[in-house]
Amino acid sequence: MPEITLLLVLLAGVAAGFFDSALGAGGLISVPSLIFLGLPPQVAIATDRFGTLGQMTTAFFKFWKAKKILWKYVPILAAISLVGSLIGANILLAVDPNILQQIVGVFLLVLLPFIFLKQNIGVKRSKVPKSKAALGLLIYFLIMIFGGFFGQGTGPMIFYALTYFLGFTMIEVLATGIIPWFVLSISSLVIFALYGIIDYEVGIVLLIGMAVGGYIGAHVVLKKGDLWVKRLFILFVIISGLKLLFF
Repeated sequence: MPEITLLLVLLAGVAAGFFDSALGAGGLISVPSLIFLGLPPQVAIATDRFGTLGQMTTAFFKFWKAKKILWKYVPILAAISLVGSLIGANILLAVDPNILQQIVGVFLLVLLPFIFLKQNIGVKRSKVPKSKAALGLLIYFLIMIFGGFFGQGTGPMIFYALTYFLGFTMIEVLATGIIPWFVLSISSLVIFALYGIIDYEVGIVLLIGMAVGGYIGAHVVLKKGDLWVKRLFILFVIISGLKLLFF
């Protein structure tokens, strides 16, 4: 691949890594960028999943040092992610990504009022009934199936599930979700590798870029706080939802 193309991949990786750490939505930047640069949709999705390993590594280091990870939720979320990814990764080979992105766009915009109209959601930690938490875990499982084979828009949907149903703050979602998403990524990458749809040359460059962007994004998030993340989240969801639907 030409050096200029790899440079563009690196820059896309930095931007995607930043938004992955800040909003869990880097795939909305990296996957379209890889498709634009010539990768088939399934290869772009699989290669992007490889690149996110860089973002998760550096962001985890920052959030772990800041003690923002809710460790008691990590085992159950990781187990759900593993099962969901194994189901979802196999679906990638049989679906049309263009149809999926329109479905995601609708969901992102329809669910936005749940976050926007309640001031404390995502900003202050809240206790929730066990029945509501159980429903949230079920929804999280469905999101992980979806994340196993698509990824774009999965981050914002995780925000919806963990803030509204489990009472997490925005930063706690970002920090606690890294390990489950790492489990999902590794398990789905095994399947993608078996089918030979990962472009490793592009993937390594993307990984480096996302590692840099992920560290910067986590640093900014920790400095700015939950309210800043929520405001950025609302703006980003509106823009990305419209993009998925119409562009």
